[in-house]
Amino acid sequence: MKRAIALLTVVHRYLGLLFCLIFAVWFASGIVMVYARMPEYGAAERLARLAPLDAAAIKLTPAQALDQAALGDAPSRIRISTLRSRPVYRFFVQGEWVTQYADDGSVLERLTPDAAVDVVRDAFPAERGTARFVETLRQPDQWTIGMRAGGPLHVVSLGDAAATNVYVASDTGEIVLKTDRSSRFWGYAGPVMHWFYFRPLRVKGELWYNLIVYGSAAGCVLAIIGLIIGTYRYSLSRLRAGVSATPYVGWLRWHHYAGLIFGVITFTWLFSGMLSMEPWGISADAAPRRAQVVAIRGDGVDAARFAIAPQQVLETLRIEHGLEARAELTRRAHALDRESNAEQGGQFGAVKEIELIQFMDAPFYRAQDQEGRTLLLTADRGPALKDGFTEPELRAAADAAMPGTGVQEAAWLTRYDGYYYDRAGERPLPVLRVKYADADGSWLYFSARDGGVVLRETASVRPVRWLYHGLHSLDFPGFYQSGWLWYAVMITLCVGGLLLSMTSVIIGWRVLRGRRSEKMFRISSEARPAASDYY
Repeated sequence: MKRAIALLTVVHRYLGLLFCLIFAVWFASGIVMVYARMPEYGAAERLARLAPLDAAAIKLTPAQALDQAALGDAPSRIRISTLRSRPVYRFFVQGEWVTQYADDGSVLERLTPDAAVDVVRDAFPAERGTARFVETLRQPDQWTIGMRAGGPLHVVSLGDAAATNVYVASDTGEIVLKTDRSSRFWGYAGPVMHWFYFRPLRVKGELWYNLIVYGSAAGCVLAIIGLIIGTYRYSLSRLRAGVSATPYVGWLRWHHYAGLIFGVITFTWLFSGMLSMEPWGISADAAPRRAQVVAIRGDGVDAARFAIAPQQVLETLRIEHGLEARAELTRRAHALDRESNAEQGGQFGAVKEIELIQFMDAPFYRAQDQEGRTLLLTADRGPALKDGFTEPELRAAADAAMPGTGVQEAAWLTRYDGYYYDRAGERPLPVLRVKYADADGSWLYFSARDGGVVLRETASVRPVRWLYHGLHSLDFPGFYQSGWLWYAVMITLCVGGLLLSMTSVIIGWRVLRGRRSEKMFRISSEARPAASDYY
């Protein structure tokens, strides 16, 4: 046993020299990530800054617009939005967004830098006088790595005290990202450091992937070896004899105790972080299969089905019909969004965006106001307001999504479960959860808001949810949503891991400087094994 421990000690020593500083960076940046994420231009801000849709400005129906655009394939998504106060259709075709003006049918080819500045000035009127063009990005910068945006990005500075930069996609004219001095600082201190998301490394996808996966695997080995050595060296008999349970002195003693307390969480965080990269065929894919989407939505949006023009929809939703009608719209919006976004208060406001959706061959318009509240309207008749989809309607969709497959259980959920959940409470409820009797052990979740499949879980993916999200974010039902308790435990464990890592850094620094003979490295004379077994 002594020989094995001696060999493990050597391996632990040199792996520790390689990884001690990386561990410290991971824990320190992990503390930041409890509170901060990468800069973004969130959906709520995007809707709030969009100009309201003007029914009188829309001159083309969806079918007319598609005919003029001559896109070839049917779009998988169609949105009606605004660009510089002009109504536009946005068609998602073959993985790309195409923007077409809904007033004259012209297609946006490429937004110029000056036009991008105008887009930003419209969205940020308070900085209209100070906004200026900075550059056009043809390659990703630190904040746009992995972003799927239309064409080159125009960067516009707001010229404000926060040093805000706004990124505009040249192909669509949409604002896709906003950063400021604070979000850039914390983004770098947190996610960039934690994920090693440095641009020169991250753009080399395979190299970055291998470094994270195999670096995490080596870290797991280091942590396991440390736990084995630490457990072996810890002596209860010495403690009962009135002396220290550890034979180490100085910084090694602190490292020993910290490892015994925080070594397990260090290993689980390393292991679960490695799983986030989906190595060696391990998959956490929760997206529905294309065949399941097609069964419910159809193979592309058929604009000809939308007999009711968007202008009629907007007229139906106009706010100028008195308080009674406004209250009715608000009630219906709340009914559709019930238990989502913590029952958003306020009254349904001006429509900012409309999406054309299909459900079991029937067309619908889904309208959103500035607060993200949604209303569903029939598009083949009426238009009539619809308070979401009923359980029988979703059961029919469930049968269509997996034809010929038996159903083990179907449950109407008004609260999140262990797989379909959202800490911020933004995922729509209620949903129909259907468990199928297929070989994959499939579960599908259908949203009552728009009838779509919002989550797909299989028997092979469900364990990854616990091994990754559960272990890495302490994401366990009840505890994850507990507020201050989760934060207190998370910060305590991160600080403990950081202290463990810093003792390693200090020890490693002393070793590299050839100061192993100092007091901090001496072994207590009361230790049973020889000093050579340690260092």
